[in-house]
Amino acid sequence: MVICALFSLAANAAERDEFFWLGEMNKATAVINSEEGLLDKAVTPKIARGIEEVITNGSKPGAKRPKKVIAFEPLLIKAAGMDVTMLHIGRSSQDMHATYRAAILRDEALELMFSLSNTMQSLLDLAEKNKNTIVPNYTNGVAAQPNSYAHYLLGLLSAFRRDAERIENFYDRLNYCAMGTTVLNGTSWPLNRERMAHYLGFKAPVENAYDAGQFKSNDDAVEFSSILTSIALHVGTFIQDLSVQYAQPRPWILLQEGGENTYVSSAMPQKRNPGLMIRTRTNASRVISDAQQAVWFAHNIIPGMS
Repeated sequence: MVICALFSLAANAAERDEFFWLGEMNKATAVINSEEGLLDKAVTPKIARGIEEVITNGSKPGAKRPKKVIAFEPLLIKAAGMDVTMLHIGRSSQDMHATYRAAILRDEALELMFSLSNTMQSLLDLAEKNKNTIVPNYTNGVAAQPNSYAHYLLGLLSAFRRDAERIENFYDRLNYCAMGTTVLNGTSWPLNRERMAHYLGFKAPVENAYDAGQFKSNDDAVEFSSILTSIALHVGTFIQDLSVQYAQPRPWILLQEGGENTYVSSAMPQKRNPGLMIRTRTNASRVISDAQQAVWFAHNIIPGMS
């Protein structure tokens, strides 16, 4: 607890990027290894002050925030001397990078769930207001049957609910800590991996050291990209239905004019273009395109280099 007190609250970076998590891992290593007898308690305070100095300097406006262990480590040595290198016994850039990738992806998964939950609530609220609103549904791009707009929206809500379940299941698989697996075959240095995982907010350590650096990071990215793809496909389908009816002389749904919703044609000033719909569908397509990068990276990059 004495060592914990050396790390001031000011050292906690607001931006939870790679630099932030490298700082957290070094703080955790100093605290845990000191208490476990793996780090000389006589030098621990000096090491702690060095870690805090690096984090504080990196948190200043415009300061560089190294994303790799090999760039972060020299800053620690400069701030605390060679004693700080004892923190790296039993560690590797591979398990550290795997850990911050999982931690960052964890934050992004929560952000995605928050956004999806808000969207689902908006759909539910809109459905509540339109139980008796009759709209055409389409098959093969042609109006096919009349339907309650609420029923249509609840169908989309059901699709999004499956996406939400995918995020929940993914988060449970994601939330394991690679720290202490070093690289490939683990280490004989008796690191307390359970305490490290707990300190960094993970459910538990990754069980297999080879999996931690060679497979799991790729698997996590590919699985998350598949969830993003599913959500974007549902969004694209919804906008497609809106676009079909919007092309009619008398659409059954019109966007409220003004702001970012619509824009005026430069050649036909009487025309209102559905800018919001176009941007939404474009963004959905971009998400699907970007998500495929994770698949190709996993396919083409050497294992352990994700």
